[in-house]
Amino acid sequence: MIGRPGLALAACMLAVAPPGAGAQGAPAARPVDARVAAALEESKLAFGMDGGDFRLKYDLDEGRSQLVWVASGTRKLDQLEIRDVWSVAYRSKGEVPADMAIHLLKENARMILGAWQVNQGQDEYLIVFSAAVNAAADASTLAEVIEVVTLSADRIEKELTGKDEY
Repeated sequence: MIGRPGLALAACMLAVAPPGAGAQGAPAARPVDARVAAALEESKLAFGMDGGDFRLKYDLDEGRSQLVWVASGTRKLDQLEIRDVWSVAYRSKGEVPADMAIHLLKENARMILGAWQVNQGQDEYLIVFSAAVNAAADASTLAEVIEVVTLSADRIEKELTGKDEY
């Protein structure tokens, strides 16, 4: 749960491109979804805004931190309205090495919620962990999804780089 020790939250000022935006900069500002703001406030999760999306910074154990975004924009599949929650774990030039892609696909097989994605730009790529959540999710559900995304992305970032950049 979000309230456990080691997951203190603070607003963050660093911008990283979200899934679907490619690795070349942030999207234009979009309308803010008040449902997300209300859920984050109810969960007492501090946030900033990044191009219309909600940006959170988690302080984790071992002095690590992780940035997480919650999309204001949603998508519909018949009557199901969903939004993405994502976090970057890795960024590099060129294309994703085959061994890294295979590793991430194997990681996907063990995940209960969310999956690893590659956001390929022209000259660089991002490795992103992303989970879809019901756009009308209550505060507790949204907070739980945010935590899963946070911890998953930080684990792979630490594994791949040993650093704490995101």
